[in-house]
Order: sequence, then structure tokens, then C-alpha cells
Amino acid sequence: MSDRDRPIDPRTGRPRQPSKGQPPRQSGQPGRTEQPNRTGQPARPGQRPRKAPVRQLAPRRPAPAPSPPRPPAPRTPTLRMGSPRRRLRITMFALLFAFSLFAGRLFQLQAVDEKGYAKAADAGREATAVIHASRGAILAADGRPLAVSVEAYDVTADPTLVAKYHEDVDELSAKLAGLFSAAPEYAEGGAPSAATLRAALTKPDTRYVILAKKVSPATCAKVRQLAVSNTSNPKSIVGVYTNSRDDRRTYPGGTLGANLIGFTDGDGVGKAGIEQMLNARLAGKDGQESYQAAAGVEIPTTGVNLKPAVDGESVRTTIDPDIQWAADQALAEEVKKSGSLSGTVVVQDVKTGQILALSNYPTFDPRHITSADGPNLGNRAFTEPFEPGSVAKVITMSAAIQEGVAEPGTQLPPFTSPQRVGIYPPWVANDDVSHGPWSLTMTGVLAKSSNIGTIEVADLFAPHGLDRNQTVAKYQRLFGFGKKTGIGFPGETGGLLDPPEKWSDSERYTVLYGQGLSATAVQDASVYQTIANGGVRIAPSLVAGWPDASGKFIPAPAPQQTPVVSAETATKVSQMLEAVTTDEHGTGSTAKIPGYRVAGKTGTADRYDDKLGAYNGYTASFIGFAPTDKPQIVVAVSLQKPVGAHFGSEVAAPVFTKVMSFALQSRGVAPTGTPPADLPTTYGTKNY
Repeated sequence: MSDRDRPIDPRTGRPRQPSKGQPPRQSGQPGRTEQPNRTGQPARPGQRPRKAPVRQLAPRRPAPAPSPPRPPAPRTPTLRMGSPRRRLRITMFALLFAFSLFAGRLFQLQAVDEKGYAKAADAGREATAVIHASRGAILAADGRPLAVSVEAYDVTADPTLVAKYHEDVDELSAKLAGLFSAAPEYAEGGAPSAATLRAALTKPDTRYVILAKKVSPATCAKVRQLAVSNTSNPKSIVGVYTNSRDDRRTYPGGTLGANLIGFTDGDGVGKAGIEQMLNARLAGKDGQESYQAAAGVEIPTTGVNLKPAVDGESVRTTIDPDIQWAADQALAEEVKKSGSLSGTVVVQDVKTGQILALSNYPTFDPRHITSADGPNLGNRAFTEPFEPGSVAKVITMSAAIQEGVAEPGTQLPPFTSPQRVGIYPPWVANDDVSHGPWSLTMTGVLAKSSNIGTIEVADLFAPHGLDRNQTVAKYQRLFGFGKKTGIGFPGETGGLLDPPEKWSDSERYTVLYGQGLSATAVQDASVYQTIANGGVRIAPSLVAGWPDASGKFIPAPAPQQTPVVSAETATKVSQMLEAVTTDEHGTGSTAKIPGYRVAGKTGTADRYDDKLGAYNGYTASFIGFAPTDKPQIVVAVSLQKPVGAHFGSEVAAPVFTKVMSFALQSRGVAPTGTPPADLPTTYGTKNY
């Protein structure tokens, strides 16, 4: 039977399937099976089947009245099971994306930025330490040390270890403070207090603090042996270290030449004098040591990167320590005796221009710089210009002889003091004393130190066709006024020398005898070195040379030489200067040295006070050289604002005599044994 002939199942809407074991109906047969008889046997063929009894149905109930329609019930969303295959795909893609990020980052770390991250990791573990260069020594001309560096160490601490191992930081601070205060290096004060040390030892967020700088090895040994309470070892100090080398500067001569040598600060940097002037060569270059460390402890086998320090060069100066000592002593004695505000002494070698000694007073002790007064730390011979006064008259006399307008024996018209000079407006000039007519030669003008006589000499330029102002200004610059010496000393000034066009009516006269201009003590000494050296100026110098790495001495470049006047002129001027010390009326008789011929000049000038903005007191000076006929040494002495006696012959010349006598003997300069030149100083009737 085909599906088309089968009855339709109302539940599924499909043709019914025959029951298991029931043969399918044949085509053409009724669509029902034979009904069994009452006995349960099937009807025999030809027998009419009996009808089944009709079942009576109960009467139907009447249909209920229709109820009002119900509102539609809210639809409940039907939950459907998701596809597991889809979920697996999404999860797989998410995992693959995450793994790709990890792989990319890993590639970046291992391939792209490998060196950068390795370097950063090393830097995080790297510990560095500075290796301080040893500062070069400053030596005297004979090799004796004037400034040297001695072994010293910084005392440092690790606050984290101090906090970990020390139960009583106050005890540790107090004991360290007591130890430092008793150390010789803190004899003049400056030792860290217990409160300062405690603050350093308890400083947060750091593993390195400096407790004391430049401590001697002996003090360091006491620090290491300090017994304090701690949880590690009661007989040792934990977290405090003394292995950071940092040499300390010391000055064996104390105050000897202190204003010339200078000093260094706590970091070893030159702050004055030669220490500052040559700091770059003296200091050297610090090195560095780096290594890998964990928790502040070096990691073994990681290696050490070492950049060695380059020690500074030592310098040999031109200073003679014996002459320096003599100058320091003589100057200090006279400044105290005369009540002067200050004073300087410059000692110079005639033939080389080298400065053999340079003294200042008041001075300071570079070993105890904290107790020094600020104004005394510089070098007045370079930094404080003053009006030189009569010592500058030698320039006017040299110019007159060199230009051929006068000779040492030239007789000047008699003159009095005071005296009006100039045409319009007239100006009154004075000598140091009022006097009637003086009849002096040019040598006599220098010997008597006459201001008016010097003006008379300068008036001789015009008749010879020379501009007086321009001529004098030219020689003042040739002798070194108005410009620095070229030494390069810290704070050096070139003095004050205006061009002639700016000279006032009075300055046209005062500059002739050393007022209305200013110069330093070193510049003044250089003028006399020029005369003593046959008219050739040699630039002053302080550095003799440098020893190289092998110890071989390398001389400094030769200083500049400038011809100023002829040797003949220089000889004549030298003989005129000798009359200052030998003539019975000369102002420099107190500068005589038994057995030696001495040439020199006194100076007494009004002193200009920058603070007051006016003249206040005097500058007394004496500059000379010896022997006159074979000059070897120049000594220049100046004292500022002496009390009472204030003439150069009274307060400066005695210092010159002491220093020059010592220098001649110290350097083995023998007297020449020749008689002094006998130049006339007056003519006609003597009236003075």
C-alpha cells in the first residue's frame, strides 16, 4: 500500500504506518479489518457479522455563555541553547589574540629592545664611586712645598644600615661628634655637631650621606675602632665607612706667602691666589669606578669598570721662600708699628722679571680659612691700585732724557713753592714743604722729590716740538701703567690711566709726579725693573715651570720683553736715583745699605678712599734696586694710611733696607766696590 492510500494520522498530518506484525492492506479491500464475533472468533466466510451494540451517550450539557475575551498573556522569551561550535570559535580567537600580544612583547624584549632593557637592568644594579684626583703641589723656586695634598678620607654612612643595626643613634652621633671635635684637622673649629650627625644618620630615602670631609687617616682609624651598641657586633661600627679617599690641602708654611699662594674650598677648588689662577692644571680630573651591586653590596664576578683619575700637575713658582719670609716679617712689623691700614712688599729679579717674594699684611692662615677676614684673603699688590706719587717721577725724567730735551745735570730755572702753573686757568702747585727759590739740576729735582721741579722738566718738551701730555702718556704706557701685567692673577687690575684728551687742567700737571692716575704695587715695581735692566721691560712672572710625568722640569715660556728706553738713558736715570740715597738732602737716605750702592725713590701721595669717595690719609712708598751699577734685585714697599709719620722715607724706606739687605745676602750678591756716581744736584748758592 502506498502512502497515498494510507489513512492520515490527525496528530502528525502524515499517513499512518502499519503496526508491527500487521500486514499491509491490499488494494481493493475495505479500509478496516474484520471484526470478531461475540465469541472472540473471527466470522467465517459468508457469515454476516453481527452489529455491535450501540453505546448510549449522555445528553450534552448546554453550552455555557461566552465569557469576555482574556487579555493576551505576556510573551515569555524562549531560551534557546547557543551553538557550542560558535562559542569554541570565539574563545579560540580570543586566546590566539592574547598569545599574539605576549609573543609580540616577548619579541620586542628579546630581539628589538634587547640591548636597551639589558642596559637599563644593569643601570639599576650599577653602583658608582668617584675616584678623586690628587691635586698638584705648589712648589717654591727651590722645590720646597708651599701647598701640598695629604692623604685624607670622607667619613660616610648608610642610614638604612644604621637604622637596622644601631639601637641608639643618639649614642652613635654623640661619640662621632666627640671624636671629630678632638681631631687635629678641626682644631680651629668646623667639626660637625651631634645634631648634624644625627640628622644625617637618620636621613630617609637614601643610602649615602657624608658625615665629615677630608679626615686624616688617624681619625679614620679611631672611627673604625669606635665601640657603640649595635645588634651586629658591639665592638665595631656598622653602616659608617672611611674608605672614600679625598685628599686634604695643607700649607706647610702657614701664613708664608698666603696671599700669593691662595687657598682651596672644601671641594678642593682653588678660590684665591695661585690656587685659583692655575686651578685647571693643579686639579686634574676625577675618575670613576662602577660595579654591579645588590642591596649596596658588590655582586661577585660581575666585573668592575674603572676610569682612572688623572692627577693634577705640580707647579714650580718663582718664589724664594727665604726672601718671602724676610719680607713677611719686615712688613708685618712696620704695619703694626706705624698703625698703617695695610702694606705690600714686592721683590723682583731684575734680569728675569720673576717675582721672588710678594708679601701682604694683614694676611691669613690658609690652614684655618674659616677664621680669616674677607678683606685679607686677596692680594693687594695686584688688586688694590693707588696713586703712586713721587715714585712715578722717574717716568717723566726718563722721557726727558730719552727724547733729548734734558740731561741729569740740566739746570732748571729757580722756583718756589707754592707756585702758580699754567696760563688759564692758573693752578697752584706745591712741594711737600713751602720754600723760597730752589736752584736744582734735574738730578736735584729727583733727589729732593720736587713736584714743581718735575713740572719744570716737563715744560722742556714743548720747546723741542713735542706735545708734553702725549709724550708723558706714551712713556707711562711703555713702562706698564694702564694695563695688566699679563700674569693672570685673580682679581688683578690694570690701574687707572686716562688718555691725555681726558686729563683735567690739574691732571695735566699731577700725572707728571704720580697723582691723578693709579697703579698696583706690581706695576710700580716693574717700572724700576725696566730702568735696572738697561731700559728693557720684562713682564713680571710667577711660574717658573712644570715637572712632566717623568719628573723632568719644563720651563715656562719666556715672558715678553719690551724696550722702553735706551741702555744709556737707563744708566743715567739709575745714577740719578742713586743720588736720592746718597745726597745729603736726598729723601732716601734711610734706604742706605752698608757696602752696597743703592738706587731708589721715595713716594708720598694723597690716598683716595673708594668708600668715602674722597682723599683720606696717605700712601707711603719706596722702590729701589741694588747694586746700582750691576742691578740684581728690585724691592717695592708701600704702606696705606700710616698714622703719624707718613712720608715714604720714614715708614717705607726702613722696610726696603731690611728686605733688600736680606735678599742680597741670601742670593749671594756681593758689593761691587765701586764709588757712587757724584751727580750735581744744585747750582749756584744753596738756599735749602
